[in-house]
Amino acid sequence: MLILMSGVLIIYWQVIDFAFVSFDDPDYVYENEIVRQGLNWLGIKWAFSSFHAANWHPLTWLSHMLDVSWFGLDAGDHHFTSMGWHLANTFLLFIVLWRLTGALGRSALVTVFFAWHPLRVESVAWIAERKDLLCVFFWLLTLLSYHYYILRPGFKRYLPVMVAAALALLAKPMAVTLPFLLLVLDFWPLKRLNLKSWRRLTLEKVPLMGLAAASAMMTLMAQNRAGAMASTAVFSYGQRLANALIAYLKYIELTLWPRDLAVFYRYQGLPSLVTLLGGLSLFALVTWWSFRQRHEAPFLLVGWLWFLGTLVPVIGLIQVGGQALADRYTYFPGIGLGLILVWGLARWCPSAHSAKVWLAALLMMMLLIPLSWHQTGFWRNSITLFSRAVAVDPLNYNAYSDLGVALQAEGRWPEAFKAFTRAVAIKPDYLKGLLNLGIALKKKQRYDEADKIFAQALKIDPASLRTYIVWADSKSAQGALPEGVEILQKALVLAPEDPVLNYNLGVLLLKSNQLTAALKPLKLTLSLQPDNLEAWVNLGVAEARLGHYGAAMKEFRRVLQSDPDHSQARYNLQQLERLSK
Repeated sequence: MLILMSGVLIIYWQVIDFAFVSFDDPDYVYENEIVRQGLNWLGIKWAFSSFHAANWHPLTWLSHMLDVSWFGLDAGDHHFTSMGWHLANTFLLFIVLWRLTGALGRSALVTVFFAWHPLRVESVAWIAERKDLLCVFFWLLTLLSYHYYILRPGFKRYLPVMVAAALALLAKPMAVTLPFLLLVLDFWPLKRLNLKSWRRLTLEKVPLMGLAAASAMMTLMAQNRAGAMASTAVFSYGQRLANALIAYLKYIELTLWPRDLAVFYRYQGLPSLVTLLGGLSLFALVTWWSFRQRHEAPFLLVGWLWFLGTLVPVIGLIQVGGQALADRYTYFPGIGLGLILVWGLARWCPSAHSAKVWLAALLMMMLLIPLSWHQTGFWRNSITLFSRAVAVDPLNYNAYSDLGVALQAEGRWPEAFKAFTRAVAIKPDYLKGLLNLGIALKKKQRYDEADKIFAQALKIDPASLRTYIVWADSKSAQGALPEGVEILQKALVLAPEDPVLNYNLGVLLLKSNQLTAALKPLKLTLSLQPDNLEAWVNLGVAEARLGHYGAAMKEFRRVLQSDPDHSQARYNLQQLERLSK
């Protein structure tokens, strides 16, 4: 165990000097106004009611808030916490496998394979992926609780299973496959099928299935509301099935030969018919062989189903985002492949040479440490991360766009414009790249060029609310407030109750001195986002300028109740109190 934990520390200790990255970390931590306040009742309420970042994972939000309460916004300390969760998962996986199988050495080797593999790096070195670490911790705790339950079944022993499963789902909805995995483990190594029928074992999992269904429903609502789910106009069902098959095979390849790993793997279209048929044949052959060996070598079927089944929520059948696959998705499913490799080695290596074989296997796994250490280094900051991605795939338009954002943040404007231009050159209809280029042009006050870019973006996607928002912001920066108001009003025809559109419209109307008109969108924003402190402040400003001092002071006091350090609300309130005397 000391060697196991030491390997993890060697790989990941470097992260305590790493920065936040611009990929999701702003949304999850350092630009999230609720998370930045640390753990409080307002944050807890928001965590359970918000669909922020196109997800519903309250426990993940609470974890980030707790980090802020303890460490502030020191990225190194947030990274240190993530490393601690990976260490906890490593220890817990070893205990779970040992308890379930009784095989000490094999359990240790599977855990080594899990803990040290380069595919784990994304989940550990990326602060925004804390949800992976939390989910797997409680998932493994569910398996441990389940083993305790089956020793002497009863409600009191089933309750910890339910609680741990609920916490896993509250961290990341990928755990919806947990009831399925328990059924697989009932076959082997728990061997409960000899004592009970499949029907009874399935009925036993119904409460867990109910939790999984509720989590899935909340997640679909969150992703639909955020527009994160790709429509069939973007990816047809046939394309999704083909990509899912190729992704499964690619995950196996990267597990066995982890090279050219990157933060984003772009969708590259349908594979050739030969590739597709070859992949399907290989997939079917492995599945058939695993099933045929279910009595002599049950670990084959269990490991294969562990890998296949737990990847289903993220394999792309329901497409979210534009990635074809992602390293982080293997954090838990990869354990299934580890079972196959290690138990297969134990079954088929000659017993006379078993000690030499196990020593050789351990030495080979030691090679994972430098590979993972090297891969972890790419997560040092946004520039190193996305530079690596474009080095791996020179046609990765998404990585070029994100690299441009990172370079722009460092003030490296010529390089940023080059990266944005490259992204759009590779994929002219790439909306995110166009918007990033337009925003960069706006920041450099090249407004005419920015306007052309935003107009082009709207032609590509006339329903893109973000395009309307950034274009209106550009008009505001130019001082063309009426044009900005007109752009947002057009957008509100598409989404009349969108809180961001209404808030931005209210602010522009306030800047335009259309005070009465500003009240309606600001109040609508607050009916949808009652915790939006800036909207309360702007509503108070509008009320004050209309001469409604009592109402304005009420709004500012409301803000100070939630955030006593809000300087603008405190200053405005003090000025109004002087006027009222």
